[in-house]
Amino acid sequence: MEPDSCDEDVSVESDLATTVRYLDLWLRQKTDLFLQHYVFEPFDLLGTRMMYLVVVLTLLATAALIMVVGVIFLIATYIPLWAALLLSGLLALLAALIIVQVFLKKPIVLQTPTAREMMNRGKP
Repeated sequence: MEPDSCDEDVSVESDLATTVRYLDLWLRQKTDLFLQHYVFEPFDLLGTRMMYLVVVLTLLATAALIMVVGVIFLIATYIPLWAALLLSGLLALLAALIIVQVFLKKPIVLQTPTAREMMNRGKP
């Protein structure tokens, strides 16, 4: 049984069902692309940056603590201990402000296509 007369067997209902299936498939693909490009990729980028930030901040905190104790003991040999603590706290606050300024100065830029790039994607 070879379908020689395909046009006669196709009804409006089957055409509509096929169109609805294709629309559903298209909508699922567009939803998947949207989720991939605008939800998962930015969170992946932020997650990677957060991991680096946690490691760097832990190392900075450890190094800063060791250096602060050393500086306090060094300064305490010349001035009273309470003055050495105040001076070291001021220096630590200044260092923290500089680190925050460096980390927050550069904004996060997502690598997503612009509307113009999407419109010109299929054109030479």
